[in-house]
Amino acid sequence: MELLLTNIPNDYLFKNKYLDENSGEIETLILGSSHTYYGVDPQFMNHKAFNSAAISQSLDYDYEILKKYESRLKKLKYIIIPVDYFSLFSKLETGIESWRIKNYIIYYHINTGNNYNRSNHFELFNGKISDNIERIKEYYIHHKVKNITCNKYGSGVIYSSTKKKDLVETGKSAAKRHTQNIHDNLYFKENTKILKNIVQLANSKNAKVIFITCPANKTYVENLNAAQLYATINFINRLVKSSPNASYYNFLTDKSFNDDDFYDADHLNKIGAKKLSLKIDNLLNEK
Repeated sequence: MELLLTNIPNDYLFKNKYLDENSGEIETLILGSSHTYYGVDPQFMNHKAFNSAAISQSLDYDYEILKKYESRLKKLKYIIIPVDYFSLFSKLETGIESWRIKNYIIYYHINTGNNYNRSNHFELFNGKISDNIERIKEYYIHHKVKNITCNKYGSGVIYSSTKKKDLVETGKSAAKRHTQNIHDNLYFKENTKILKNIVQLANSKNAKVIFITCPANKTYVENLNAAQLYATINFINRLVKSSPNASYYNFLTDKSFNDDDFYDADHLNKIGAKKLSLKIDNLLNEK
């Protein structure tokens, strides 16, 4: 059953396979969480780009993916990393999406080394037996593929413009979920060190790091903690100032994005993703 389950197509299996086979051709690698997974689509970019972001993917996993493919990224020119409101103050392994750790261990064959939960090494130990049996039947008998939610460029495509969540409600709930106690935070020091390491890795490959803060609806922005937001922007500005191969672009309150561009208060839909992707592509073409 484990063998059958791990061979059912999913985003992580697809992205690992793509990077295994095509790393040598990638010029722009997009990393990060759901903000870039849904918000940056390589099909609207001129450079050969691939989106290796994922829902709740924290900076430590961005770095692990980079390290795994470092020697194979022969043509790498740009690394796009989102530094959003929550980025410096959280990690996948302690969040509500920690179950996703198993996807990196099973499909990417990478582990940050901080998680020893045996269930994270097996699909079979995640979910009910009956659910896993149903997944096997759906794929192998009925030939239904449900776990691929990205396009061939790795970008998430299920947040269409025809479906939208309540922007006021999701603005409040997402901001509350992303707000941390910055005075007693365990991860700020670790995450800032990771960003410095990513800049150094890029420099060793003569590549540039493009840090972005993704657009968000005003209903999200108005509920953010000012001190946490300042700490994030202040750090990234200081890092860029001391790193010739790094740039930072803050799209958080970019007025060119309106309500029609958002799926919920902090995620772009397909229309918004095209708009952000074109903006980033223009920035890269100017460099």
